[in-house]
Amino acid sequence: MAVTPITGIGASAAGSAGGTKAPSGFGDAIARGIENVSNLQQSADTALSQFAAGGNVQIHEVMAATSKATLGMQVMVELRNRALEAYQQIMNIQV
Repeated sequence: MAVTPITGIGASAAGSAGGTKAPSGFGDAIARGIENVSNLQQSADTALSQFAAGGNVQIHEVMAATSKATLGMQVMVELRNRALEAYQQIMNIQV
């Protein structure tokens, strides 16, 4: 039984690009997360608008899209709260 080693996120991204791309940082991950949440919210809004206009969208599709957007926003808010809390703890350190 062979066990494969766990590689970091940056290592797998650099490995798939041929090793020429620098690993992405925390800021890039946050930016991608914000973009993903924005896309989820836009797709939920589009599904809701189509449903309200009588389009070919079922209610369960609207509910699923809305739930995904809500969950994504909750994760981003919690991430912001944790980052802010960490910053405040760092600022309270006595030097």
